[in-house]
Amino acid sequence: MIMLLGGTTEGREIAALLEERDYPFFITVTTTFGESLLEGGDILRRKLNKDNMLRVIKDREVKLIIDATHPFAVEASRNAIYAAKMTGVEYLRYERESFLPENAICVSDIKEAGELSVCFSNIFYTAGSKGLSEFLSALGQENRVVVRIIPTPEVIAEVEALGIARENIVAMKGPFSRALNRALFSEFGADAVISKESGEKGGLREKACACSDLDIPLIIIRRPGMEYPRAVNSYSELMKIIEEIL
Repeated sequence: MIMLLGGTTEGREIAALLEERDYPFFITVTTTFGESLLEGGDILRRKLNKDNMLRVIKDREVKLIIDATHPFAVEASRNAIYAAKMTGVEYLRYERESFLPENAICVSDIKEAGELSVCFSNIFYTAGSKGLSEFLSALGQENRVVVRIIPTPEVIAEVEALGIARENIVAMKGPFSRALNRALFSEFGADAVISKESGEKGGLREKACACSDLDIPLIIIRRPGMEYPRAVNSYSELMKIIEEIL
């Protein structure tokens, strides 16, 4: 049995590949939104800490963990690496290739992004709700922040609780084209855009092109450093390794 840690485009694509080849697998997601994007199958919707993951591995007789979580889901990856080591299960990370636009401003973390954004009046934030509180703590009342988030009631409520007015919330499901990004940035008068280093799969190229069109800076929060025991960044290589293991 394969345990596929999903919640990303890559997770859904890998699930389709596994299904095509009739590999026994189940996919894990942490939110109802993530579950809604899947086309059926064996889905486990639960946030897995170390203990839960160990229990699932035992109960489902898992032989291989494929980690296709988001590059910033560090805790999930660490838990999976720990669980694999403790149980002797194989661990394989699918890591989306990095992409950094030439003219982007790169920072090491969300706090640095906030400190750098103080000098901008209208900030378009696309780096996810989890780090928003820390980002906002570096700003003042004169900084207007427009937040683009996934369209779920829980996330919208979370953002509103941080003081973001409804007129400054864009709740939409990606991916976003260059044209749509440009239209949104222009409509809200953005003079800076904040993004994570989410790779081309995460729509970073389209954001960068839109910012270039409007001549506004794109501030990118670099991926956290992670040491994976074994990682690949192509589906062909992934499937080859799966064949060897199973």
